[in-house]
Amino acid sequence: MSHTKKFAPAAAAGLVLALVALQSLASDRSIRCGTYLIYGGGGKDSASMYEVLKKCGEPEAKYGNTWIYVQGSMRRILTFNYEGRLLRIESERN
Repeated sequence: MSHTKKFAPAAAAGLVLALVALQSLASDRSIRCGTYLIYGGGGKDSASMYEVLKKCGEPEAKYGNTWIYVQGSMRRILTFNYEGRLLRIESERN
């Protein structure tokens, strides 16, 4: 029983580290660009590359179907599918 008590703090510390890592890189369903809300997911309701460009402006960087926007202290990584629809939005702290 005392062995379990010694393990609990280590397990808790590991869980805290995992949560911090997940918080720094999270996947979102939408982002806000000015007054617009841009949705991902890759389906027919997902924003197109043209819509994102029109509502969010030029990204900081483009790597093929991956665009990067910097919004305050957050970096938004937008990935588009082969049809040019917004598939995934990831967020990480700068």
